[in-house]
Amino acid sequence: MRESHGHKRVLVKVGTTVLALATAGLILGACSSGNGSASGSTTPKDGSKGTTTTIVSKDPSTTVTRTTQTTIAFSVAQVHTGTGPSSLAQFTVPSKASEWDIDWVYDCASQPTKTGTFSLTVVGHGSASDTTDAGVPQQSGNGTAGLVRNYDTGTFNLNVKSACKWTVRVEIIN
Repeated sequence: MRESHGHKRVLVKVGTTVLALATAGLILGACSSGNGSASGSTTPKDGSKGTTTTIVSKDPSTTVTRTTQTTIAFSVAQVHTGTGPSSLAQFTVPSKASEWDIDWVYDCASQPTKTGTFSLTVVGHGSASDTTDAGVPQQSGNGTAGLVRNYDTGTFNLNVKSACKWTVRVEIIN
């Protein structure tokens, strides 16, 4: 039995690594896409909506576990890449959306000191003017990336403050 539990741990670690690499590929793909629209699906980051099936063979020491992930439909509202501060174009999150995400990355390698700051604020318009979506608090260093989940609906735009190179991608989860 100990070997099968060890085998399960290896499968989980390998699965987590594959998911992490797929997520990194999605973010890097977004960084090089430029402005535009796209649509597709992605797996939940927490895996909570997946189904796990355990298959036990006639040999009790052999157990295979397979997890099937549920996909989530999303659309890319915008992708922007720049250097320096910028006010990005307005976009609308429909009332049927369950959330909208901001994928962001900044890199200060081209700065003389190789360090800098990055922050992003969400500005709501019309009925969304009292948005509680905060954006990205100030980050400091040579660069990093992240994802911010937002839940208000309506019309928004994003304000970027940074002297470094950055990419921001907005995804609307349907």
